[in-house]
Amino acid sequence: MIGTSGAGKTTLLNLVLGLVEPSTGRMSFQGAPWSPLRERERRLRRPFMQAVFQDAQASLPPHRTGWQILQEPLEVWKRGTAQTRREAAARMAAKVKFPEAALAQLPGTWSGGLAQRLALGRALMLEPALLLLDEPFSALDPTLGGHLLTLLLALKEEGIALLLASHDLEVVRRLCDQLLVLRDGLALCQGPAGQLLSDPPHPHLRELLEAGPRLPVG
Repeated sequence: MIGTSGAGKTTLLNLVLGLVEPSTGRMSFQGAPWSPLRERERRLRRPFMQAVFQDAQASLPPHRTGWQILQEPLEVWKRGTAQTRREAAARMAAKVKFPEAALAQLPGTWSGGLAQRLALGRALMLEPALLLLDEPFSALDPTLGGHLLTLLLALKEEGIALLLASHDLEVVRRLCDQLLVLRDGLALCQGPAGQLLSDPPHPHLRELLEAGPRLPVG
């Protein structure tokens, strides 16, 4: 999903997560009616969705260390022993390039980039089928952003579905198969990402392309 600030990207993610109830219309998944609350009840044995929110710092419990935050999903779902949960947390920290030395610290001591990487690691601890990402590259420098892009591409190869809200059209071009363009809560156009970015069918999408960095061909 792309669009300017206020277009409705975060609201749509919250609808999918069940944090906001739709006032009109309906949601469907794979052709069937979709209710996040019913789905949550039906899938008690497997967490289906996880999310990385735009303000990663605010989404992390300020009184818990990095070790505790990463292990908490496994504790809630009663996965493994204390030893295996700590080992899984260490592996995940390495996977998202979060320094192990910082795991003993509280979120208030971390930079925005560190908080975002730990939030991603927490979301991946339960191996969700669907990962929702709200501007996950916004607090990362180019080097760490490149690592995150590589990691997300690998997750796609593993079969994890991604729903991404982003302003970064280069990231969208490299990562996304389908594209939805939003403005003022309305869907302006939708279709294969490569096709829409190469031949934008709506003037607003053309404006976004002209305002952003030039996309390489291919």
